[in-house]
Amino acid sequence: MRLTDYLNNKIIRIAGGLSEYGGEQETDRLIFINDRRKLMEEKLKEYDTWYQGDSDELLNFYTVQTNINYNYEPIYTRNKRGYFWSIASTENDIKRTHSGQPRNIVDTLVSLIGRPEVFAGTKENPIQKSNDTLHAVLKDNNFWQTYIFEQMPMTLVEGWGCYKIDWDKDISDYPIITYYRAKDVDFVYSKKRIRAIIFKDYYTDGKSRNYLIAETRAVIKKNLYIYTEVFRMTDEDIQPMTPDEISLVEGLGNVQLEPIVINNYNNFLAVPCVFYKDLVNNDGYGRSIYTGKIALFDDLDQALSQSSNTVRRSTPVEYFNTDFLERDKNNLPIMPHVYDRKYTTFQGGRTIDGVQNTTQPVQVTQPQLQFNEYSVEAQNVLLQIISGIMSPATLGIDVAKKDNADAQREKEKITIFTRNVIIEAETDDVLKPLFNQLLEAVQLMQEGQITCNDYSISVKFSEFADDSFENKLKNLGEAYIKGTISTDMYLDKLYGDSLSTSERDREYKYLKEKEEKDTNPFDDVNGNTENNDEFDIGDEKPGFKGVDSGE
Repeated sequence: MRLTDYLNNKIIRIAGGLSEYGGEQETDRLIFINDRRKLMEEKLKEYDTWYQGDSDELLNFYTVQTNINYNYEPIYTRNKRGYFWSIASTENDIKRTHSGQPRNIVDTLVSLIGRPEVFAGTKENPIQKSNDTLHAVLKDNNFWQTYIFEQMPMTLVEGWGCYKIDWDKDISDYPIITYYRAKDVDFVYSKKRIRAIIFKDYYTDGKSRNYLIAETRAVIKKNLYIYTEVFRMTDEDIQPMTPDEISLVEGLGNVQLEPIVINNYNNFLAVPCVFYKDLVNNDGYGRSIYTGKIALFDDLDQALSQSSNTVRRSTPVEYFNTDFLERDKNNLPIMPHVYDRKYTTFQGGRTIDGVQNTTQPVQVTQPQLQFNEYSVEAQNVLLQIISGIMSPATLGIDVAKKDNADAQREKEKITIFTRNVIIEAETDDVLKPLFNQLLEAVQLMQEGQITCNDYSISVKFSEFADDSFENKLKNLGEAYIKGTISTDMYLDKLYGDSLSTSERDREYKYLKEKEEKDTNPFDDVNGNTENNDEFDIGDEKPGFKGVDSGE
């Protein structure tokens, strides 16, 4: 059977005989499509190819699409036949320029989100043993590398993925974390909830034979069931393998085919990764950040490629009188070889009267072309691409031409909104459940059962587009002098987590000593206050008061 048929049938069985889809509009949308899953896989390939940022990969992808795949879906994909990259794949004598912006947008967002601080408990009151264990597990798995370079960018690009937690004491004393990309994981939905998760792992032996290990994790009556099946693959077809056949394949002999049951456990030891839900058009899977942007990516590359080819065409054209050129053995003129110049010869020599003409040996012309139009078009398309995703200022495009800090933060608003949406989903739906399940998996490995289900995981991301340190010092200092915030709050807001414990204690002690002396804590060591030399701290002055000493 085909892999897609196997997955569809398995999903229907697990869901209880019915497979949910988007509704009546879904039927209308897919009238001309033979295989919804195949279509979804093709979209993933397209998104991944744009993210790679390699013009050769883009050309290869659209060459295959134009010559093969578009013919299988001539109705649904007919708009893509007009893409610049599709048309360009049929021509040879042009230079194709890729902007790299699809990857730049995703990588910039990932960098702006950054790596969070994680505690089992809270920073002020961590559950020390669990906190130490969690960080040991993360370090053993090199988790933050996976988070930064796999899970975050690929979830944005593909729309979904999944972390899976395994255990193998021959490899590690800690649980093993693996991130599965969208093409390697399927979700079974029922009542808009995930009922099961299907993971796909592919292997090849020394004789180039391919195998698929499909692992299904399903929660049934609040118990976790883990099933494993092994298949031999030929093209898109798969053939189930018996235990005897599996034992003969080197490397597959230790695959456990017997179901694993974890009683009284209502989780998958796996955590789906989705930032943007898409319950209508994508069968409940996530939505890529590239959705609706591919045609614009193509327009941007078209503008850049036209600009590049226009530059070439603007190169001075030299016309040579053939009488002055060196000739080959056949007495034909030998044309000069200079970078991409277009040479046109004309017959020189003598006039009709047999008199030597006075034409110059070489004539040079250069066309007047409008380069600016392509640059303006490229920038306009780029602004449409990032619309709703990030602010132009995030990519270094200064539209408003303002330099002050307030204007800069205003220009970053869309980026902040997008970042907040991603952080909220990553915190509540991915990292907290994942870290909690990691500690549950540790208990399972050590004790053979899971009894604790809540480790009070705290995840904190850094702020973005915040005030500069100078602005914080000014605003917080004024609030602190007026006594509207405490010393602890002042230090937390001003320095955050940048101070060590000893540095923070030293600053706290310094400020408290100033308070006890009933002086402005922002005085210099001689008691002088900048711009306030002519009055004491107790004097009346608009907008200034001494620190409340409690008297």
